Amino acid sequence: MELSLYGVDVWSAALLFARIAGVIMLLPGFSEPAIPARVRLGFALVLAICLAPTLADRVPDAATSAWGMAFQVSSEALIGILIGGAARFLMTALATAGQIVGLEIGLAFAQTADPTMTQSGQLTSVFLSMLGLALMFATGLHHMFLQGVVGSYDLISLGAPPPVGDAADLALTTAATSFRVGFQIAMPVVAAGLIFRVGLGVLSRLIPQIQVFFIIMPLQILGGLVVFALGLSTGMLIWLDSMQSYALWVR
Repeated sequence: MELSLYGVDVWSAALLFARIAGVIMLLPGFSEPAIPARVRLGFALVLAICLAPTLADRVPDAATSAWGMAFQVSSEALIGILIGGAARFLMTALATAGQIVGLEIGLAFAQTADPTMTQSGQLTSVFLSMLGLALMFATGLHHMFLQGVVGSYDLISLGAPPPVGDAADLALTTAATSFRVGFQIAMPVVAAGLIFRVGLGVLSRLIPQIQVFFIIMPLQILGGLVVFALGLSTGMLIWLDSMQSYALWVR
């Protein structure tokens, strides 16, 4: 069955758009709530039309029934959601690190507006999320993700059923990697906080008349921010490396 409109193969564009839209709607940097959904879908449609001539020979024939065609399009959309969702999982490492850092330095209840989520969020989590997005675009990582969209057709061919077993393994791996990276980013603050609290415990035993844990709160915040700043560059490099590894795997 050949479906064309103004010289464009509609069936090829529809299959490509289903997967690309699923990826773009979840891909970090492109799927932020501050970007309207119509803009994201329009970008996915333009990208699908541009890729249609290149991947036309890989497009399977359309099913003979409407239900069959709907199943093919839905399968491609699920594959796109799988690929984009794994990248979004890795993005949550920054939120995890921010939550841990905020609890350690005493800023757990400090809230500020989060432009990426159009709502308020914890101060350190919002800072790390904004820094991660800035670094992703500054290092050209978003180009690697777009190349990964094209490379995903070599990883999972057009028309193939969604790999359910591999999807479960990918979800577990990315979730574990996200938590590990988030903890690695916050590890300097956690270690310094442990040493600091041990010292406070010894001091409170030596001078029980002084409420050490209340008097020392400003020093805890200041020292925590200093340690956080010193380990920030290394932590963000670890996060960028995890994102780059996933982009290279998809590409």
